[in-house]
Amino acid sequence: MENYINAFPKVLSDQLIRREILKGEYFVHEGQSSNQIAFVQSGYLRTYQIDYQGNDVTINFHTPGAFCGSYYGFYTKMPALDNMIAITDCILQTISYESLMALYEDSLAANKMGRKIIEQVCITKDFRIAKMLQTNGEDRYRWFLETYPEIIRVAQMQHIASFLGMKPETLSRIRRKIIS
Repeated sequence: MENYINAFPKVLSDQLIRREILKGEYFVHEGQSSNQIAFVQSGYLRTYQIDYQGNDVTINFHTPGAFCGSYYGFYTKMPALDNMIAITDCILQTISYESLMALYEDSLAANKMGRKIIEQVCITKDFRIAKMLQTNGEDRYRWFLETYPEIIRVAQMQHIASFLGMKPETLSRIRRKIIS
């Protein structure tokens, strides 16, 4: 997978559009069309949805070297289901749906690379869901520390707690227990 991630910007160099997003700005808005996906060159983003009770629930964090976007909105041409906001200043390399599809038509290598990247996105999502369902809060937090060590210093604790499926108070207790 690493080779595909490293090759992505090179293969698409003339198709990618550099976009700077400042902390607090949105890359994706729920309910709006989402015609771009991005490679995170630098910075950190958070994807979230608002649940039926009005709670902000973090779905994912995106780190440098990752891909991000509303895949549902991008591939179905339906309004995005989630919001994606920069939690630090970011530099993204974006590509439109039309440009990506044209590239896939023209290049078997790019098509294969795109498939591998989206496979990795799906695997990562499935693994996270399994972690949320099959492990207790302390184990989930330890997994988070191993998987997203840099997020601790840039994200709000309430967003990390919602990502881990717990209340901020529970996360605080778990953190105190692990530190002591």
